[in-house]
Amino acid sequence: MNARTARLITLSLAGACGVMALAGVLAWMGAGRGYGWLPETEAPPVTGVGRIDTEAVVMPPDSEFAEVRQRPIFNDDRKPTPIVEDVKVVDAPTAPLNITLTGIILTPDVKLAMVRDNGKNEAVSLRVGMPLPGEQAGWTLTEIRSRSVVFKNPQDETSEVELEVAPGLTVPPSARAVPPPPPPGAAPAAPPTGNAPTNVPGQPPPDRAAELQRRIEERRREMREQAEKLREQQEQVK
Repeated sequence: MNARTARLITLSLAGACGVMALAGVLAWMGAGRGYGWLPETEAPPVTGVGRIDTEAVVMPPDSEFAEVRQRPIFNDDRKPTPIVEDVKVVDAPTAPLNITLTGIILTPDVKLAMVRDNGKNEAVSLRVGMPLPGEQAGWTLTEIRSRSVVFKNPQDETSEVELEVAPGLTVPPSARAVPPPPPPGAAPAAPPTGNAPTNVPGQPPPDRAAELQRRIEERRREMREQAEKLREQQEQVK
């Protein structure tokens, strides 16, 4: 602390002591002796508009309001508002289900059903609890199975849609038909020659099997892309 600061503090304390000494001298001389508290008196009773009525208000009988009900002041024609009974709203019938199930994705994290609206020829991916878009919005997806899905409408009607299988895919291309074993004592079958057909009945030719395998791989790729897009949309919403 420097000398200037100490001087300012000393002057401030000296001024405060002077003010207190002056107040003490004035009090000793009788300053303020003529003032005191007013005597406690009861407040005068309130009359007129500001009076508080302690009695409960009693409403007049209901018969005195008959004219008010017959000629309500808030209606332009001063006529009573007619009482309209509640009309029960009947749900309109839901449009018939017209879709094709084109694919199903079942994983521990993702469950999707890919359907095509046959009327608009539009593809859409749905999860459980999602309704169909457009005119078929009354149908909601309630269950996804391995080979089918189940939809339900407001009338508690359910409809199961099977997975669409392309022609020729009833037998997987990787399956190979094994001929039945020859009966006991029969001569073994001769191996096929170069001129004999090598196709097994019920199995597509090699070129067709490759085409079907290619179509399956393309469909799987499309399903994975759709699942990835839906997952990105869910992350953006969160």
